[in-house]
Amino acid sequence: MLRNIFCIIVIFYIAGVLLGCAHSPKQRTLIFKDDDTEKRAEYLQNSLRINPNNVENRMELGKIFLKEDFNEEAINEFEQVLNVDSKHIQAYLLLSLAIQKRPKPDLLRVAGLLEKANQIVPDNVDVHLNLAQVYGKLKKEEQAIAEFNKTIELSNDPATLVSAHLGLMSIYKRRGDSVKAKEEYEAAYKIYPGVKEMIKQAEISHITPPPRYAGEGFREDDGLHPSHEERIKRLREEIRKMLGGEK
Repeated sequence: MLRNIFCIIVIFYIAGVLLGCAHSPKQRTLIFKDDDTEKRAEYLQNSLRINPNNVENRMELGKIFLKEDFNEEAINEFEQVLNVDSKHIQAYLLLSLAIQKRPKPDLLRVAGLLEKANQIVPDNVDVHLNLAQVYGKLKKEEQAIAEFNKTIELSNDPATLVSAHLGLMSIYKRRGDSVKAKEEYEAAYKIYPGVKEMIKQAEISHITPPPRYAGEGFREDDGLHPSHEERIKRLREEIRKMLGGEK
C-alpha cells in the first residue's frame, strides 16, 4: 500500500516537472558587447525582481537590450512599461521601433501603437514622423502625407525635416507628380545640401545593398535619436528604400 502511494507521488512529481518545463519560457543566453553593459543589465534585472514596477529601470534595461540588438527582450521590457504606465510616450516609440526590427514586423500593430501615442500627445514630432513612415510602408499615402506635413510644421530639427521632405518626395515620385517631388527635394536640399550625394550613394547602394541597420548609435539619454553620423547613415538607407521601393 505504501509502495503504491509512493509511486503515485513520484508520478505526480515527474508530471509536474514536465509540465513546468513545457510552460516555462525559454531563456536564451545573452552575449553583451562589453562587461560594463552586462553588469548594468544584471543590476537592473535584479532591481526589477524587487520592484517590477520601476518604470525608469525597465526603460533603461529595454534601451540596453535594443542597443545590443536583443530585440525580443527589448519588446518585453517596453510592453511591461506600458502595462504600468499606459501614457509613456517613449515606451510607445521604442516598442514600435523594436517591433519594426523583427524579420516580419506587424506594421498594423506598430501603426496602432503610434496612433495611440498621438492621441495622448498630439504634438510630438517623433510620433508624427514615425507614423508617417509606417503609413508609407502600409501604402496609406494620404495619411502618410498628412503626418509628414505635420512633422514639418512642428519640427525645427534639420535631420527630421530632411527625413520628412524626402518621405514626401518619395510618395510624389511614386505617384508620378514630378513637380511636387522636385519641390520636396529642393526643400530637403536647402536644409542639407548633402542630400544630393546621399541620393547618389543610395542609388549605388540599391545595386549593392549595405548591411541592415542593427540598432547601433543610440544616445544614452533617450534611446530614440542616434548620433548625427548614424542618422545620416540611416537616412541614406531610407532613401535607398524609397528609390527601390519596399521589398
